Formats: sequence, C-alpha cells, structure tokens
Amino acid sequence: MGTKILLALIVMAGVASAQPAPPKITIGIYAPSVEFGTAQARLTYVQGLAKAIEQSTSIKTDAYAYASMSALKKANVDYAIVDGPCFATNLGWKLLANATIDGGTSRTYALWSSAGNTMQSLRGKKLAYVQTGCNDDGFIFNAMLETEVDPTFFSGRPPENDLTAAVAAVQSYKTAQGVFAPASAVKSLTKVFDTGSVPNPAFVEVNAKMPNNISAAVGAAVSGYGGSGAISGWTKPNRDPYQSLASRFTPNRKGGVFASPDAVRLNPNDVLAAVPSLNEPFFVAVRHHFVRGPARMGGE
Repeated sequence: MGTKILLALIVMAGVASAQPAPPKITIGIYAPSVEFGTAQARLTYVQGLAKAIEQSTSIKTDAYAYASMSALKKANVDYAIVDGPCFATNLGWKLLANATIDGGTSRTYALWSSAGNTMQSLRGKKLAYVQTGCNDDGFIFNAMLETEVDPTFFSGRPPENDLTAAVAAVQSYKTAQGVFAPASAVKSLTKVFDTGSVPNPAFVEVNAKMPNNISAAVGAAVSGYGGSGAISGWTKPNRDPYQSLASRFTPNRKGGVFASPDAVRLNPNDVLAAVPSLNEPFFVAVRHHFVRGPARMGGE
C-alpha cells in the first residue's frame, strides 16, 4: 500500500513540474555590429530563423527586428539575437547559442582612420561609433582603448545606428575620421592598431518563464540553422567571450611593474669580519680597582 502511494506522489509531482507549451513564441533581433546591409535583410534573416524554430517545435513563431536595445526590451520577446556587447551587459539572460561569422564566434576589431596611421593623427578629430545603449563609453574607452585615451582626445563622437553606417561615416561621407570595426567591414581605410576581440551576437532566452524543454528545443533548432546572410551559422553556447568582454568594460588602472629580486645567499665569512684590536697581545695593567671616597662630615 505504501509503495502505491509513493508512486502516485512521484507521478503527481512529475505532472505538476511539467509546464504547458506556450501557444506562440516571439523572437527579436538587435545586432547592429553585423553587416546585413539593409534593415530588410536583417528582418529576412530572423524570419528565416523563426521558421526553422517553428518547424522544430511545432509552435507558431513570430520574428521582429528592432532599431534599439531599449525597444527590444520593451517588446518583451521570448528569445532574441543580441549584439555581443549588449549580451555582455545583460549576462543574466540564458545563452542558447553563439553566432559564427567568418568562421569564428568572435572577430578582431581595430581602430581605422582616414587621417593617418598614428593615434596622434586622430587627436582633435571625430570618432564614429555604433550607439547601442549597452555601455558605449565603456566599450570605446575601456575595452577598445584600454583606458589610455581621455574622452576629450576626440573633438566629437557622431553616433550611428549600425556598423555599416559607422564605417561609411569615415569611408564615404567624411563626417568622422576614425571608427572601430573588424577588417571584413572596412575598405580603403588605414589601420592604426588592433583593439581586441569582440564576440559575435548571442541567441538568448529573454523570457525566464519559458519551459526548459522548449528552450532546449529552440536552442537546438538555432544551433542547426545555417540560413544565409551576414551570420553564417550558430554553435553551442559559450559564455566565456562575453564575460571576458564585460570585464574589459571597466577602467583599466595600470600600476608600476616591480620585478622580483634575485635570491641572495650570504657567506658568513663575508659578513663576519675579525676585529684586529682583539688579537693584540698588549694589555693595560689596572692597579687600583676601588677608590675610597672622602670621609663624610661627622662620619666615621
């Protein structure tokens, strides 16, 4: 009798823990660092991914493209493709897959210039950048410039909506003279120096209430999606590149480098010197050891 009750409790617990599948899934994309070329190309890509997810999960899946990170958050989507720096500032989301571009999950960025090949050639010039709202200053001055350049170094920082526009501001429109970008996004500009690796967009679970089995199925569908477009594919989730980037957003305080001193072993014979006067045989005779003092008044 006791065994039957125990089995019933186990079955009831399993039923209670199983969450019903949602009637619909919504997916958003905000990835301004990826060179889709046009807003329509970006939307077409995420719609294709949504279709693959719908076929895998049998749940109706809608897809939307957003012009800003704040707009994506306000939309309360269930899942999203978000730019690498934006996931680095929102690490509380569950990572389901890493985007691959040019055969890797990260790309090396560099500072590109139309004014010369040195940092000093950009002093007083303008720096174009992608305005993501994901700690842009931390990305520029700490992650890219390692806190070695004062914000007043540039005369201005014109914001752009995506990487393509930021590069065009320097390359074509001449409204700025410097920009941070991977080599694949740049033509006819001079590289000043490499600034470090930046992870590609992440596919994340934004709605933490989604059932685990649904998120697992969505993640599997994304990892198996090839599609076509600026994102060539997806791999299994790896948080390390985003955590590394997040650590670079903070100011880099440099201190002096102190070398460890070499160990010094002393020979006692080198530090203990014999005093010559101690070896002299000459001595001084002492004839009086005590001296009687004068008699006290009225004393003995």
